[in-house]
Amino acid sequence: MLRYLLKLTAVGVLAIGTHTSFAQATGGTRVGLKAGVSLASFNNAVNAELGTRTDFVVGPMLRLKPSAQGFGVQLEALISGQGARLETSTGTQVEKVYYLNAPLLLRQYVARKFYVNVGPQLGVFLGSKGREYKPLEGSVVGGVGVELPNGLTADMRLQFGLTEIIGDPAERSLRRQLSIPAQHNRVLQFTFGYLFGGK
Repeated sequence: MLRYLLKLTAVGVLAIGTHTSFAQATGGTRVGLKAGVSLASFNNAVNAELGTRTDFVVGPMLRLKPSAQGFGVQLEALISGQGARLETSTGTQVEKVYYLNAPLLLRQYVARKFYVNVGPQLGVFLGSKGREYKPLEGSVVGGVGVELPNGLTADMRLQFGLTEIIGDPAERSLRRQLSIPAQHNRVLQFTFGYLFGGK
């Protein structure tokens, strides 16, 4: 019985120490900036072969204080260049589309520095060089990253659009008549950032 109690005490001390170390490593609520690249495309193109388009992503982030168990929440407001490259019989067409994306990320830290993100995202259409797009877009995002005690971060995520993006009613109607599925954004992002208040 004494040996069992000693083992239980040791496990408890180790767990408390791990939580304490985690809290010390991540700190409290922190704000920061991030920037990187987006590799973007659409799905369900008509008479075209889809390719990716590379553009920038940049904006602020707010990382709330994580719990002792490593659960956290991060809010962002990112200007994101998206769109697609379409290869048609007449040549290459590049759709340049810009959004203000606001993801709400639920985060679980693993081994203190690494984390997994997932959450919903609202996109506000800012403008395009091409056709008409809907003013709002709903997506789900998910990915992985690393956050160092000094505030440096690196993040990779996928954005999977859930709502139709085509803004022209005539084009949407034609696609429905031809039984062509709705079109959505598909984006892969790589970013680096810095959280102020690092050690």
